[in-house]
Amino acid sequence: MKNRISTKRFIPAIFVSIIFSLLLLSACGEPSTPKPRSLFRIDIPAHSFITFDTNYPYTFEYADYATISKVERKRYPYWININYPRFNARVYVSYHHVDHDINQFLEDAHTLAYKHITKANDIRQALILEPEHRVYGLVYYIKGNDVASPLNFYVTDSVEHFLRASLYFDMIPRNDSLEPVIEGIEKDLKHLVKTLEWKEL
Repeated sequence: MKNRISTKRFIPAIFVSIIFSLLLLSACGEPSTPKPRSLFRIDIPAHSFITFDTNYPYTFEYADYATISKVERKRYPYWININYPRFNARVYVSYHHVDHDINQFLEDAHTLAYKHITKANDIRQALILEPEHRVYGLVYYIKGNDVASPLNFYVTDSVEHFLRASLYFDMIPRNDSLEPVIEGIEKDLKHLVKTLEWKEL
């Protein structure tokens, strides 16, 4: 009697050879290249504005998705932080009463902005002019992916009040990916400056 080939053994062998052939064919395609790392899109939420008006020598409007905290320093009772917890961002706001010479405050503001020049690709300046509220100053746009503070500004009435602010993120700076957040906070700070008013101490 002739030996019969078992179909039960033959059928799995066909499947194995088909799968092996498909693997070989798929390996013959173009070599795969690594894809660039993608980043999540970050959007500023729709928001309105709240008035900051206490016993401080200034008042302004700020975005309602931010919070304000007082800086606990006896020497500087009117310093605050504007916090953006959703974006791990903070705007440090310092205030000084101008006794007689404003030049030192102007020089310090310039020095603090330009300390980022080693990481910056470009630093641009723009005038701030709000004569109705006696608010005059300068904003520094500091461009560069590794810049710690992409936005600095100061405002003054040139006689009595001097306020300086700088934006920082509580993370390793990657400003290319944070650009939508920086632009959104910049708009909020423009609104802050536009609504800023000095008060008598």
